[in-house]
Amino acid sequence: MNYFEQFSELTSLVTVASWRDRVYKFANDFGYENIAVVFFDETSKDEPYFLQTNYPSTWRDKYIEENMVRIDPVFMHCLTKSIPCIWAETTFSGVSQKGFYEEACSYGIRTGVSLPARGPNNAFGAVSFATDAKPDRVCLEQATRNIPELSCFRDFIFETSLQLIRPAVSSDEKAIALTQRELECLKWSASGKSSWDIAYILNCTEAGINSHFSRIRQKMGVSTRRQAIVKAIRLELINPA
Repeated sequence: MNYFEQFSELTSLVTVASWRDRVYKFANDFGYENIAVVFFDETSKDEPYFLQTNYPSTWRDKYIEENMVRIDPVFMHCLTKSIPCIWAETTFSGVSQKGFYEEACSYGIRTGVSLPARGPNNAFGAVSFATDAKPDRVCLEQATRNIPELSCFRDFIFETSLQLIRPAVSSDEKAIALTQRELECLKWSASGKSSWDIAYILNCTEAGINSHFSRIRQKMGVSTRRQAIVKAIRLELINPA
């Protein structure tokens, strides 16, 4: 089972509770007891339009009440960068950040991976995975190996959170019209095929396949091939199986 098959289950969940339970289960399967999902858009200002987490409630309340976001280097990373952040004690520098980290550790938040998220309409946010495990070499190497899967998971979380907020398919999404060849490209890519593989299967050039994906991303209003696949699965344009 590839990443897309594994996480596509999220597209069929229609309640926040069932979605949240499944997301928490997937995170735990990766070895992270805690996960925080927080998304903002241009209308939400300082308040996230979507927030789901199983971080200890006392820590969440303290973080918000004391405005700890101003000293949290991980959250600032997610606001300003697009690459994942594997964080541990060495991520935090200076007296205030080190004190912040030590307090987080007392709540079982010792090391983890945070992935920035970007979407249409200036939506942004982060998905953070955390564990109380000691950030030794084995732990950090495992986190590095998990980045591809966690990135795919992040995209499914972001895309499926939208269907929980606005369950109906929007008129813009209904208007997405992909050609048969574009759908074939998405289907083969979802099965793990590269542009070269797809070009061989469809008897065309690799440049032609890349051109198809460029048009697909434009039509679907996304930035990456993986985001296009996730959105196509949610809209039932392709089946990942």
